[in-house]
Amino acid sequence: MELSYDERAKLSEELWWSLHPPAEEVSQEEIDASWGAEIKRRIEEMDSGGGRTVSLEELMADMDARIAAKRRG
Repeated sequence: MELSYDERAKLSEELWWSLHPPAEEVSQEEIDASWGAEIKRRIEEMDSGGGRTVSLEELMADMDARIAAKRRG
């Protein structure tokens, strides 16, 4: 607890990854390419009329319900 917030955050991240190493090393370029492809897919889906939008309120209500259900077991 004597560490600063940033130091604790960094330590917690390092501990997390030491317990949950990625299955394989992925470069930042691969990550960026994957996100780019996903964004393109979602835009195309919306442009074709296949997508669905929700309000922030609906999204938050859905997330609250999911969290509550997980807590109940």
